[in-house]
Amino acid sequence: MALSITKATVGGSEDTWGTTTNTALDNIVSEINDNADGTNATTPNMTSLQIGGVAMTSTAAELNKLDGATVTTAEINILDGDTSATSTTVVDADRVVFNDAGTMKQVALSDIKTYINASAGSGSVTSVGLSAPTGLTVSGSPVTTSGTLALTFTSGYSIPTTSSQSNWNTAFGWGNHASAGYLTSAPAPTTAQVGSATAGLSLGAVGSYAFLKNSGSSSVTAGTNYSGSNLGYSNVDENFSSSYQPDSSGTWKAMGYGTTSSTTLYLRIS
Repeated sequence: MALSITKATVGGSEDTWGTTTNTALDNIVSEINDNADGTNATTPNMTSLQIGGVAMTSTAAELNKLDGATVTTAEINILDGDTSATSTTVVDADRVVFNDAGTMKQVALSDIKTYINASAGSGSVTSVGLSAPTGLTVSGSPVTTSGTLALTFTSGYSIPTTSSQSNWNTAFGWGNHASAGYLTSAPAPTTAQVGSATAGLSLGAVGSYAFLKNSGSSSVTAGTNYSGSNLGYSNVDENFSSSYQPDSSGTWKAMGYGTTSSTTLYLRIS
C-alpha cells in the first residue's frame, strides 16, 4: 500500500502535534510490519537500480519471462555458443528446439525425418544419360525431366554367381586357349592314325570293328546302335549263334545296312 502520513504543522496548535505525530509514526510502523515478510505487493518507482555496482537495464516484462522457468544453469550455458560437443546416438524420440511459425517448441526428430522424406521426392533434371560397357544394355536414357535409367544384360552375357566365381577365376587364369596351343578343332583321322589307334585293341574291345550278324532285327540301319546280345561272329554262310557272341553287355553301332541273314560291319562303342 502507499504510505501516507500527516506531519504536525509548525506554528499550529500545539495540542495537535502529539496526535498528528503519533498517527504518522503508527502508519510508518504498520507499513513496515505489513511488508516485512514480502507478502504484500509493493510498487517501487525508481529511475535506476544497481546490483553490485552494475545497473539493471532489464524491464519487468523481460524479467517476468523467467517466471515459472525450470531451466538449470547448465542448460542455459548450452546456449552460450560453446564449441564442444558430446557424442550422441540420435534416435527418433530425441528433440530439437524448433520455431513453429513463431512459436518455439521441442520437436521430435522423427517428425523432421518424415518431413524430409516427404519433401525429397524424385526430383527432376534437364538431361542425364547413362553409358555402359559391352555386355550391358541401357534403357530410359537420357532422362530429360524424370524417369528411370535401367541396366540389363545383353543376350549372351551374365555375371558369375558366388558359387561359380572361383571356377570362373580359374578358367580366366588359363589365358587364351588358342595361343596356348589347345585343340580348337579336330580334323578327320588319317588311315595311318586309325591303324595306329586300333592296333592294340583286342577282339571285341570298345573301338574295335567286326563283321556281325544281327538276330534281333529283320533289317539293320547304318548308324543305329544295337545290343551285343543280338550280335554274333559269323561268316557269310553261317547263321547267328549265341556261341559266337562278342559281348552280350556291349553296344555296337552298325556301319552298314543288312538283314538277319546278312553280315554287316559294326563298331563297338561301349
